[in-house]
Amino acid sequence: MADVAMLVEILVQVGLVEINESRLRTTKAGVRVATQDHQVGGKLLGEALIRSGIFSGQIRRLLEVSEIDAAGSLVCSRELALGVAPQLTGILRRFSTVSFVDKLRVPAPLLSKLDGVWSLLPASVGPELDFRKDMGNRGELYSYQYCRIEATDGTKVRWVARDDETLGYDIEDLNYDPKRRIEVKASGEEKVRFFLSQNEWNVAREHGEAYEVHFWGGVSLTTAVEEEFGKLTGRGYPLIFRGLSSLLDSGVLSAVPTQYLVTRPDGL
Repeated sequence: MADVAMLVEILVQVGLVEINESRLRTTKAGVRVATQDHQVGGKLLGEALIRSGIFSGQIRRLLEVSEIDAAGSLVCSRELALGVAPQLTGILRRFSTVSFVDKLRVPAPLLSKLDGVWSLLPASVGPELDFRKDMGNRGELYSYQYCRIEATDGTKVRWVARDDETLGYDIEDLNYDPKRRIEVKASGEEKVRFFLSQNEWNVAREHGEAYEVHFWGGVSLTTAVEEEFGKLTGRGYPLIFRGLSSLLDSGVLSAVPTQYLVTRPDGL
């Protein structure tokens, strides 16, 4: 039963099935996949799964370890592709234009669906949303895309917080020496106001000018991510605070402690 529930959850997330008054109903997209997918070798299901964000982690890792050839195709060794993105590699093999002999080769048109990064935003599942986490994911995705657009080599921009949340920053850009460490903050409000953990504070102090904060204000979880990214960048976001420690020391930014250590005296 647990496997059935997981399968239903995935189908709902992909948009092939919807729940209506405790009943399952196939969507128009679901009917199309069910009736036409076999005619195109599984391509329709593959595209739906990629768009859904289910493979967001594997897409990101594959982009980071691959190269782009002169024709604009993604090229990655067979072993490495299977190592970092096993399920995604299986899905990509459904496409007749994908080659998978000694290397995985994904042609430019299909690569654009992966490299657009909008499929990298993990989709929320179920009726309960984690507002803080979802807001954070949006901000990180926006900064990841922003840095890739601005970078000399987009493959050197890494969304490291997806793999390790203890680093004290979310994104690193290896196009710079020393590498840029980027902490991302997102808010529904436009006023610049955000919290730093003790770890983030320490890392900012340690790395000085190589550490920066990106602030995205006026973020809405109900707006399509690609549409909102265009609107926010058009309004001048992200606000970038580079060299956070020096900005705090000079008074350009101010910070106040918000945590207290509470203890009970010995003997009580």
